[in-house]
Amino acid sequence: MKSRKRFFKMGQGTCPLVPQGTLVPIFIIVLVVSVILTFYFFKETIHIETPMGNNQIAERNDKHFVLIIQELENPYLQDLYAGAKAAAGENDVTIEYWGTAQTNVDDLIKLIEMAIASKVDGILTQGLTQEFEPVINKAVERGIPVIFVDSDLENNDEWTYVGTDNYQAGYEMGLTVLDETSGKTKVGILNGNLININLEERVQGFLDAISTDNRMEVVAVESSNLSKIQGAEKTYQMLKNHPDISILYGTSALDSFGIVEGIKKAKPSSNIRVYAFDVFEETFDLLKSGEIHTALKQEPYQMGYTGVNLLIDLGQGKAIEKNIYTPITLLTKEDVENDKD
Repeated sequence: MKSRKRFFKMGQGTCPLVPQGTLVPIFIIVLVVSVILTFYFFKETIHIETPMGNNQIAERNDKHFVLIIQELENPYLQDLYAGAKAAAGENDVTIEYWGTAQTNVDDLIKLIEMAIASKVDGILTQGLTQEFEPVINKAVERGIPVIFVDSDLENNDEWTYVGTDNYQAGYEMGLTVLDETSGKTKVGILNGNLININLEERVQGFLDAISTDNRMEVVAVESSNLSKIQGAEKTYQMLKNHPDISILYGTSALDSFGIVEGIKKAKPSSNIRVYAFDVFEETFDLLKSGEIHTALKQEPYQMGYTGVNLLIDLGQGKAIEKNIYTPITLLTKEDVENDKD
């Protein structure tokens, strides 16, 4: 006699009746797979670099710091890490480089939690959103000093910040645009993202500077999500919607690279001046070719170097300043052509 499968009705369809004894093993399997996938995808978003060649170095060094940042492949932030490593080496301090592949506040908070659990002696990190406050407070309560580098928390009146005065930098860019233009001027702004307070400050400073002259009009503000590809697409759309834009302002290096690509794609009939942040080898080439008109150079190396030394001071009970602003320099084609280096 042929065996028949048993079915029970479920809505309008039918489903094989699962033997009751198999439900618990299936549930356990699904749970284990979910945990593994969660760990895998979190692991894929972060990177932890330990510069120790062997355990003896880690044992010899008295202090153990960690630098936790977003966009860890960003050359600007790698330069910041280079400065931190230099200062750590001079002071027999171990420093590790932790970060996310892309901006993700939740993952950054998890990394700070990991640093606290590891009982590190100091944390350098970027201040992104107010969501950071509880975990930063937790670190300080555990006796771990925290210093913000590159980006500060909004309305921060407790922790030290080392980096560019981003509002003033944006303001300087705005004044430069005012000085170098005449008549009615249409402006487009490409902002890295809406999370980083430092980028928002660069936009606000710029807007406040150009608002002193009513001939300036900002016709579009877009976010690149710190992506060169998205920056190019947003620039292309801005120029298609506003073909009379003559000034484009980007708040990060990736924004400026995206702007240049977007302009090439849009093929505007008139010249567009690009004002940008951050200077790398590619930026020098774009300045020389005139594709970027002005670039604001920051000092990420100095930020990292100073940040580590301040953590050491805090560990020794020394008082430190609340805000330590690093220098900025505006570069043009003439500057890079005349640079002997």
